[in-house]
Amino acid sequence: MHTVLDYLRRYADLVLERYRDPYHGTPLFFDGFDTFTGRPVVWKNVDGTPWEPSNLASQQNFFRFLVCLSRLTGEERYAQAARDAIRWHFDHANKGGLLTWGGHSFIDLRTLRAVGPENKHQVHELKHHYPYYELMNEVDPAATARLIKGLWNAHIDNWDSLELTRHGQYGRSLDEQGVWNAAQRADLDLLREARGLSFVNIGSDLIYAACMLRKLQDDEQALSWGEFLAWQYVRSRHPVTGLGVYQFNRPEKREEPPTDENAHNFTWSFFGDRAQRQFGPEYGEVAQEAWVLFKMDEEALNGPEGIYGESALAQMLMARELGESGRRLRDWTLDGLDAWARHAYIPETNEIKPMFADGRDLTGEVFQRFGYYGPKGKEFVRRPITGMVFLSYATAWAVSGRASLWPTVCAMARNFGLGDWDAANPGQPRNVAVPQQVDALLLSAVMEVHRATGVAIYLELAQKLGERMFAERAHRGAMVASERHTYCRLDDPEPLALALMLARLQGCDEGLPVLRGYGGYIHGDAMLEDGSCRNIQDIKAIYTQTQP
Repeated sequence: MHTVLDYLRRYADLVLERYRDPYHGTPLFFDGFDTFTGRPVVWKNVDGTPWEPSNLASQQNFFRFLVCLSRLTGEERYAQAARDAIRWHFDHANKGGLLTWGGHSFIDLRTLRAVGPENKHQVHELKHHYPYYELMNEVDPAATARLIKGLWNAHIDNWDSLELTRHGQYGRSLDEQGVWNAAQRADLDLLREARGLSFVNIGSDLIYAACMLRKLQDDEQALSWGEFLAWQYVRSRHPVTGLGVYQFNRPEKREEPPTDENAHNFTWSFFGDRAQRQFGPEYGEVAQEAWVLFKMDEEALNGPEGIYGESALAQMLMARELGESGRRLRDWTLDGLDAWARHAYIPETNEIKPMFADGRDLTGEVFQRFGYYGPKGKEFVRRPITGMVFLSYATAWAVSGRASLWPTVCAMARNFGLGDWDAANPGQPRNVAVPQQVDALLLSAVMEVHRATGVAIYLELAQKLGERMFAERAHRGAMVASERHTYCRLDDPEPLALALMLARLQGCDEGLPVLRGYGGYIHGDAMLEDGSCRNIQDIKAIYTQTQP
């Protein structure tokens, strides 16, 4: 594996030498680069202005990788490069403690201006980002606490009703000493109406941040609010199945909806619960946005994977780090994973049934009218499990040892080509295998099983997975999805997963950051190569591009 480490070191050296700010001498990194031309990634604004993104939220996996590389090589300059970039952002934080980062706001490295897609108005958004707060806390504990409190301050519009908005406002004044002082109301209505949309992907980032502040600075009030927010999702689960929820409120109806389905705003949340509008006549009260457990389409950022994949993974990892203080968070998450596996998972095919939270299988039924979730005539379909969901279940079992989860982990492992693991005995896998397609999520899941069992065969499997993944992705001095893929995305988790595998093999992984998600993104209107403008995500529209 010396070849892998040597390559990872050369890759990091390449980024440090060529892809830090060449215009102004700041320690900021580009988000990615063209591995054929060497040019940085460009996001073209709708007016044609080319921006060269430096988005701190889209570099957190890369920073974790740099810290791991310093541990492996003994060269502190890698971790220091990450610290320097964080220091710059802390020095340029806004008055509310927020940084210029996230889904809708970033730095154009050519001009050092804060920019963002015009249709998103440079609002603050984190969704399943889970920043590297541990390293931030090393750089500046006070700024880290201010940032986390600023996140809550920007995204909680009403502390009395815990009204949550996915789009936080920059510039909101922050009372650091009093941010947690509001009363936590136990009598809040279930699935209450609100203007803000309490999507679990932003909610889980707030929960994670609050738990981190408890871990890093012993802030018990932060943990209390993190648990209180997590409880809103838990208490809103379906009372019979225990399934859900994607959000814990219903959109407040502020206007009558347009009658013309072609109206540009027909699917807006201004007109009330969009699931009820589209599916209520057929499915009744269960047809609520909160209780939707099917994905709209491949482009959607939401879906049940957000509940049981990224969010569950982040909460289980935090529960492990918090120990007994994380017990409630752990148990809530485990109960949710158990319920979804019981009602929705099909182990024979590795698929998930589409359903509302009552557990009724909707496979094959069709939409009776157009709406937010798709056109009339669209069919409810089963979707394959993602690697993130597999990692979530493997981690949940590794953290808790809950026996009911292990057969599900084994079924997912088998379907991902990892072999026939023994559903009755985690310590004696009957056989293991290396699939043709390997990514950081599969590798990390196997590493979690090894962490829990200590069985050498799982570590041997992890090493083989790492070798295959490295062969697939190491091209032109960079790490890319395949030899044909154009762009290297710094936030891709594969370098981090490889570094963690090497550290485990060397017995020096204690205290290193683990993979917590797939990383950041930029989302909004952009101009495409043909001159047209479209709403895109850079992770799907830019970093997926390949050469002929």
